Amino acid sequence: MPDTIAYRTGTYRTADPEETWERVHRGLSRFGITRVADITRLDDIGLPVHVAYRPAGLTYAVSIGTGDTAAQSRVSAVMESIETWHAENLTLPTAARAPAAALDLGYDVRALNLAPRSPLTSSVVLDWVSGRGLLTGREILAPVDCIRLDCTRAHDWATVFFWPTSAGLATGNTEAEAVLHALHELVERATVAALRDAPLARRRHVDPDSCSDPVTRRILDALRAAACSVLVRDITGPAGLSCYAATVWSEDVPIRCAGYACHVDPSIALGRAMAEAVLTRLAVISGARDDIDGEVYYEMSAPPDPVDPVPIPGEVAWADDGDLGSVIRHCASRVAAVTGCEPFVVRLDHEDIGIPAVKVIAPGMSVTHAGPEVPR
Repeated sequence: MPDTIAYRTGTYRTADPEETWERVHRGLSRFGITRVADITRLDDIGLPVHVAYRPAGLTYAVSIGTGDTAAQSRVSAVMESIETWHAENLTLPTAARAPAAALDLGYDVRALNLAPRSPLTSSVVLDWVSGRGLLTGREILAPVDCIRLDCTRAHDWATVFFWPTSAGLATGNTEAEAVLHALHELVERATVAALRDAPLARRRHVDPDSCSDPVTRRILDALRAAACSVLVRDITGPAGLSCYAATVWSEDVPIRCAGYACHVDPSIALGRAMAEAVLTRLAVISGARDDIDGEVYYEMSAPPDPVDPVPIPGEVAWADDGDLGSVIRHCASRVAAVTGCEPFVVRLDHEDIGIPAVKVIAPGMSVTHAGPEVPR
């Protein structure tokens, strides 16, 4: 399949959601996905939200997706579940077993996402797997334990060294599609992780009504029709890729629900952030997610504070030529300019399955301290 952007409705994809669903739905049992449910009507906003259940998962048993259409929402939930399965069931060959000091990594091993008070040094012997630089194409090694996800295993040295995270994990119709999705997520998660250190005076609120993108407008109109207040902040970080944080609140569901998104196109990033806030709200209403506890239902009962927002940027930050490879190089170069290290990708897919799955790693871009903070 070519790496041409063929679908631009709230995302960049190489195929439309219906085509993707046809490609993957017959193999859902291979991943232990037992049910895909539409939970849209548990709320009155109406933006499609689906849930994929994977009861035997080693991390979350529930994945939630949203989109402009039911097909897009269903595929979003399923692909998230499939990408997590790949990180739980690694079949990567070991490229080296050595301390970082003995390898030509091109980055400091402590620039990865480490566990709190991690004792990892460049002298610790680790198992390494092979990845590919997103700018040079050269081989770059990564510790396998910074990729593997398994919340069922007992604490060992791997869990002492590294913070397990799904950030940078993605699947797609093609490898390039998965890589771009993973890169956007990495930048988003790193930006959110830094939020709690940002002073309130530097938090720039934007007016979602200033966006003319039809998909983003439909999401905003649905929120307004459901009597929801919407607060959006521009949280774009040093990499310069558009990133937004959105909060949704209403009197009938008096909980502040947050969503975050990053994309090379500011309009898409804005729409996705609001859609993710709707997804969070459905997760809270349904109680479906494994990581939801009772506190979320009590701690955010007041509406967001009123602000004087400014218009969103009037132009797309970077005009793509329709080729995903060009977009990836643009995003990767922005990340490298901030971190001083080339981001790279490790392929996780299984030959007998054939769904591209990747883990993108960007040394120096920390998502370790990401938490449930929502914008004020």
